[in-house]
Amino acid sequence: MRWLLGMALLALGLLLAPVARNELACTASAAPPPPRAALLPAEFHRPLANTLLTYPEWSIVHAYEDFAAVTRRSGEADFDYVGVVTGYWRSLCSLTHEASRLGPIGGDVRAMLAIIGVSFTAEMAVKGAWESTIGRLTAWWRGPEPTPEDQLALAVAEEYAAFLQQTPWYQFPFLGAMRRLWAQPLGQVSWVRSVERRLALSMEYGGKAIYAVGIGAMAGAAPAALTINSVVRAVPDAMLAADPAVTPRGPLGGGAWVQTPRYRAFTDFLRRVAAAGGDVVEIAGQDRILVTVILPESDGRAALLHAPLQARPGQARFGLLVRVDELAGLLRTLGPAFEHAYDY
Repeated sequence: MRWLLGMALLALGLLLAPVARNELACTASAAPPPPRAALLPAEFHRPLANTLLTYPEWSIVHAYEDFAAVTRRSGEADFDYVGVVTGYWRSLCSLTHEASRLGPIGGDVRAMLAIIGVSFTAEMAVKGAWESTIGRLTAWWRGPEPTPEDQLALAVAEEYAAFLQQTPWYQFPFLGAMRRLWAQPLGQVSWVRSVERRLALSMEYGGKAIYAVGIGAMAGAAPAALTINSVVRAVPDAMLAADPAVTPRGPLGGGAWVQTPRYRAFTDFLRRVAAAGGDVVEIAGQDRILVTVILPESDGRAALLHAPLQARPGQARFGLLVRVDELAGLLRTLGPAFEHAYDY
């Protein structure tokens, strides 16, 4: 019992160490800039610092995209579990430092980023330890042909990565994934691999289903806003009226005030504005926004963050804090290389 307690305390200390480092060493002491004169009414504003602090959570979304791609290419054991965890905490530290120069960071934001960071670290530690040892051994025993369980695991991984683009993780149907797993024919290709996959994936899907209930209840007590307000210019009124994702709010500042969904749908809306030849004037009362672009890893441009992609070797994600009025031009210039706008 003493040994188990000591190991539990050690694991807890390792999980909380990055949180302590972020709180103690990753905050700047500079005074925030004076508030800017905005077009949108104050009730539709969001803190500028939040555009930077939206990224760490999205880095987890990107990690699951990489995981699905690596699983399809060569298997779960080849995924860099340590790399995605260190990438989360490294980006959180650097962006917390930058965000603290733009304004105060709310305690709720700090707590949320700590909770998801610790949860993600624990998940990747357990999954990485299993897949690098037992999972790798049973995959070798199986041979090159995947079992039905392997095929199901890949399908769920790809569905989960797509799901996270617009919907919180705790709403994913993990129990449905488990039912699909146990509906697969048992023992095809390799009994050893088949049984091991059912054990590993059942623990994963079941554990996430239970954890999702608690996180979902916490999120329900303080639900996140699902829409964001912006001002766009030189966009045809007919286009805005016909776009099902847009709620026109009227003219403002020589442009149009619009309300749109957040997350991936917001980036898709910005693409449509740029494609129509329009421009973005203001987003949530702010004139700057963090974006990520996908470029060759050797690209030497200055960036707030730089993360190699496991899904696309030789490519990397670059994070840039850009002016909102330059956003549409950047979209038109970069095209598919523009990845995401982090909407506060």
